[in-house]
Amino acid sequence: MLSCKELGKSFDKLLFNDFNLELQSGEIVAITGPSGCGKTTLLRCICGLEDLDEGQIMLDGRDITNTLAEERGIGLIFQRPVLYPHLDVKGNLKLGAQDCDVAATLEEVDLSGFENRRVETLSGGEGQRIALARALLANPSVLLLDEPFSSLDEELSDKLLSDVRGLLKARNCPAILVTHNHDVAKKFADSVISIQ
Repeated sequence: MLSCKELGKSFDKLLFNDFNLELQSGEIVAITGPSGCGKTTLLRCICGLEDLDEGQIMLDGRDITNTLAEERGIGLIFQRPVLYPHLDVKGNLKLGAQDCDVAATLEEVDLSGFENRRVETLSGGEGQRIALARALLANPSVLLLDEPFSSLDEELSDKLLSDVRGLLKARNCPAILVTHNHDVAKKFADSVISIQ
């Protein structure tokens, strides 16, 4: 489904090179490594927010290496939820799909009745659930997650990662999580790749 072949990227220093990954339908992979090793940059390259220095990215047999980010069909969830404060929860979800069933979407992420809530009233975990719901409404071919559980307390983080894993598996949506936390990686992913 997603094939990354010999990816390489450097800024002032080499971040990664000869990175290879084959991600199958419904598979969840975690990439771990210390801060500054290039995990986030790797995700940004896969979804098209950064250009690679070398390598090729294929998605469903199509070369997307030089395709614009918005045309790749890849979703990205950041460390902190990116929600628009001038819109309520329903308005934020409609950005993912204009004709979505908001009530059903909120039920899927265990936030029924939150349609008219202002985003500034949401807890960190609730905000991440809304960001996840919006990303999934766009029906991405692959979902990338950049440390979305790291800013939450351990109990909430465990619950959210269990819920998100279940949701991705139910939808058969392949995903890549980057994290520096090996315990999170092992709980969330089917396999773990370590980069230095």
